[in-house]
Amino acid sequence: MQTYALVSQKGGAGKSTLARQFSVIVGGTEPAVLIDRDPQQTTTKWWNRRQESGSMPGRPDLLELSGMTLTAAAEALRGKPGTLFIDTKPAVGEHEAEAARVSDLIIVPVRPSPDDLEAVGDTLKILRRLEKRAVLVVNAAKNEARATSARAALSQYPVPVCPIHLSDRAVYLDAALEGRGVGEMKGGGAREALDELRRVWTWIMEAQNEH
Repeated sequence: MQTYALVSQKGGAGKSTLARQFSVIVGGTEPAVLIDRDPQQTTTKWWNRRQESGSMPGRPDLLELSGMTLTAAAEALRGKPGTLFIDTKPAVGEHEAEAARVSDLIIVPVRPSPDDLEAVGDTLKILRRLEKRAVLVVNAAKNEARATSARAALSQYPVPVCPIHLSDRAVYLDAALEGRGVGEMKGGGAREALDELRRVWTWIMEAQNEH
């Protein structure tokens, strides 16, 4: 399995949202697995709501470590088909470092706010010390101008910045409450969100395959 960790020291950046949404997209065509390393367990709760609905596809799966180390779990999945997404808490401590070490690529979501843009430097500094590759994705942008400004600010770092941003949309909250991916929701906003997510995910896969 290809392994991606969602990592950021900043809370509310969108790690859980992107882990869930990307896993639903991948799960439409191949195995997708989530591991939830955030003590708040927001991804686990989302997955449980998904199971309780009884109407959602079987993918993604949720893997509970149950005493197994993350390193051992990732290694056990390494030779299997599909994609593993690791959701982490808003920090870059030892657990997040372990998630980074077992990953093929780290996805760092960044909101286009001054606080988030200033905080991302510390996250990237730690990932560089771990010698792990990362990409930056502007998330929850209110408009194109803010997304463009954020990408310009992020260009100072020696890390690829996704040229496509994800917009701030209410459908992400609605989907979270129902245990769904945005592509499983109705309405124009859901279709637009899904299109953005697919384009960002395609870019991430291309970034990964370049190495």
